[in-house]
Amino acid sequence: MSSVSAAFGRTTFSTFSYSNHFQLKSISDQNIFDSSTPCHINQQTRHRSNRSRRGLYDGKDVRTGNKVSFSEKKTKRKFKPNVQKKRLFSEILDEIIRINVTTSALRSIDKAGGLDNYLLKSKHVTDEGTGGEAKRRILDKMEELRKGELKNAEQKQK
Repeated sequence: MSSVSAAFGRTTFSTFSYSNHFQLKSISDQNIFDSSTPCHINQQTRHRSNRSRRGLYDGKDVRTGNKVSFSEKKTKRKFKPNVQKKRLFSEILDEIIRINVTTSALRSIDKAGGLDNYLLKSKHVTDEGTGGEAKRRILDKMEELRKGELKNAEQKQK
């Protein structure tokens, strides 16, 4: 299959095959929904850099692009997230946590109503890294408080 470009008078060739492109496979052929594998294994996970595991980066990471000069000469450059070292107060833990945080994450923390709410509800905080460690500590403390409340309720009933 060949196509002719009218603008430049050149002939271009394509190796694209429509027959291979439109082959459809049924779900049973792909074995996606095999009952022996847990559901979470089939889900796609996003790559997290080592840098973003060291703090609360709110999905931000190092990006690459071009620096464009006046003569429009392009050279590679990096766009780094705006990371600040901050001390944030956790109401549940009743302590101050020192953590690297992006300015975007600081805005998200304010919007969520505090550090504890952000750590518990944000999709960007996973089980790994500094944010995940703080999240586990908050969940453990909440569990201790629930157990203490249950014991107090049982004592009041007696």
